[in-house]
Amino acid sequence: MGEKKVLINICKAPFGTTFYTEGLRAGVGASAGIDENIPTILFQSDGVFYCLKDVDRTDSLAYFQSFKGMETQLYAVKEDLDERSISEDELAADITVIPRQKAFELFQENDFNMDF
Repeated sequence: MGEKKVLINICKAPFGTTFYTEGLRAGVGASAGIDENIPTILFQSDGVFYCLKDVDRTDSLAYFQSFKGMETQLYAVKEDLDERSISEDELAADITVIPRQKAFELFQENDFNMDF
């Protein structure tokens, strides 16, 4: 099949559900196997709460370690952070902030998009 670019869009808050961990697991899974797809993780809407440096990542630490080894990009949408009064200095070090327009471009650039 060949290598594909996969966008994992995490848009639900990281509490009360397992959507965020399932999304992260899907990102790791997309890069496994013979095709070795390239995942990108996008946090938007209430999903940006998972980008806070004080969020407990215990249940998903292995996924983040895998992303680091794969050089997977982790993005948060600036406008969604602003709407929730979250400043960039409150974010974990592995998160890159991008404008909403760049997020729209990511949806267009990737071969597959999965929402969680």
